[in-house]
Amino acid sequence: MLGSVYLPLVGGGRQALLRRSGPVHSKIPAELAGFPARVIPFQAVAEGGEGPLTWAQQHMFALMEQLSPDTSSVNLRFTWALRRGVSEQDVLAALRELVEDFDALRTVYVPPPYGPGQRVLREGELVVPVIEAEAAATAADGAAATMWSVAFDVSEEWPIRFALVTSAGVPKQLVVVASHLVLDQTGGHWVRHHLRDLLARPPAPVAVPEHAHRPLDEAEWEKSDAGRRHGERAVAWHAETLRVMPQTMLPRPAVAYDSPRYRYLQFDSPALAMAVSALAARHQVSPASVLYAGVSAIAGHVSGLDRSFLQLTVGNRIAPRTRFAVGMHTQDVPVCIDLLDISISDLIARSGVALTRAARFGPHPPGELAKLRHEIEHERGISFDLSCWLNYRQLGPARPHTPGKIGPDALDRTIWRWLDGVDSSTSTYFVFADDAGNMLRLTLLLDAAILPPEESLAWLRGMERLLCTATTTEIGTTEIGEHTGLEPARRDGDWHLTKAGWAHMPSVTELVRNATGARQAEVAVHDDELVATLIDPDSTDLQKVHAACMDALPGMRVAMAPHRYVIHADAHGPAENILAEGTGRFEDDPLTRNFSRRLARNPERSRPGGIAS
Repeated sequence: MLGSVYLPLVGGGRQALLRRSGPVHSKIPAELAGFPARVIPFQAVAEGGEGPLTWAQQHMFALMEQLSPDTSSVNLRFTWALRRGVSEQDVLAALRELVEDFDALRTVYVPPPYGPGQRVLREGELVVPVIEAEAAATAADGAAATMWSVAFDVSEEWPIRFALVTSAGVPKQLVVVASHLVLDQTGGHWVRHHLRDLLARPPAPVAVPEHAHRPLDEAEWEKSDAGRRHGERAVAWHAETLRVMPQTMLPRPAVAYDSPRYRYLQFDSPALAMAVSALAARHQVSPASVLYAGVSAIAGHVSGLDRSFLQLTVGNRIAPRTRFAVGMHTQDVPVCIDLLDISISDLIARSGVALTRAARFGPHPPGELAKLRHEIEHERGISFDLSCWLNYRQLGPARPHTPGKIGPDALDRTIWRWLDGVDSSTSTYFVFADDAGNMLRLTLLLDAAILPPEESLAWLRGMERLLCTATTTEIGTTEIGEHTGLEPARRDGDWHLTKAGWAHMPSVTELVRNATGARQAEVAVHDDELVATLIDPDSTDLQKVHAACMDALPGMRVAMAPHRYVIHADAHGPAENILAEGTGRFEDDPLTRNFSRRLARNPERSRPGGIAS
């Protein structure tokens, strides 16, 4: 019965057990199936258990559902060189002890109707391929890529895969691939820490707690009074951010692209490492805050927006209980800052405050925030494009601050290359920043249909120049183009900048006509609001009209729902011949009923945005 999964079946006032399809297994990619494999049986001292998903796991599972069926892009992979003298038995024994010690590595997902939840198993078997190769490091990289490219079956498969690479029978490299549902990058660091006796370059020893924090422990804390209070404060904080964010940072339509759609650009910059270190020290903020300011400055400038937002990946390792945990604690939070008429120094300082506050509320119940997000979207008439991200990791010691100008020779040492892409992602752009102290590596995942590869490289080069120059020169956000060579997108009279971002008026008109079935639709700007005038739509119920527009909106970066609707029976009747008017967001009150008459009295305050009929 090794690794059998039992699920609780609640009925008749007591709990029964229902056995699922069979034992949990180690999934070996077909490319590695021909290699000999070692079977590692394990049996943990601690009992198994079951419970709900943690907040971080809920967040990750929602992302995996969006990517399904190909969730390989969120897998984690590591390759570690083994020290001289390590035997195969040493490696297998260490892997057995690792899996026995940490619940997260023996956890499977429990789907409905008995979940969603997680079950920690006590015993099972791991299957470890052994790959003989003369070039061990190259073989390890290839095996890691192969194992990474295969999605995890999180209900039927162990959430971690291993492979051992040998040369002339001597262990040389260990390959580890894990499901992001149970492990994050910091958790991977602690896996490496616990395997340090095997490694050629072990991490520095750290005194970790004797009793490891378990995923089910975190789920229990989240259900406690303290956890619930924290969750409520966190959701309230992030909701305020959602109320002021623009709808998208790239208000542009998708264009034709060559497969794969999602590309990886690796950008290695010693100069950027110097600039980030200097600016972080000067403004007493984190390096992540400096990078956030740089990305925001470029994105806001190019799109002509007065605010910028990114999804910030937060490790949630501040609390003592989670600091050394082998598990999944990472979540994403929205961060928004103003860009209008400030200096880059001000932007960096603001970013430091914003990121600190957002990270404080990194742990949050994602389902509750999602519900509130939908309410805010409905009220604002937009569909958030939460596809722009920043994830910063400090890999090496912080670089000592050395004041002075960063010269052209440092910029000339920047190198970049394109890596293999993927066809499945939820990101428009995702900036992975790995700071090694003397060099900053940015790995940019980009959607080539929205952000062309050549433009994405210009963004990174522009940010590099901007931050390097900011170490010695005060730059205003209105001067970004002068220092980067980047120009804002050109927009003609069909575009209108609202509080929620740019709206392409013909696209808004088309959205309204198609969503409502109106015989004729016109959208115009009045008092800085988008006002839709409809002739003979499918329904005169304003709430249904607005709901129909909202249902059609997701994925449309250049449109948004109108702020107000005015419905006429026909195009040639008197101005008073109005069937309904109002916002559609709530039960209209008398203050909104005379809106069309005010519009008729002030025609010069209305600008058409196109008519669809």
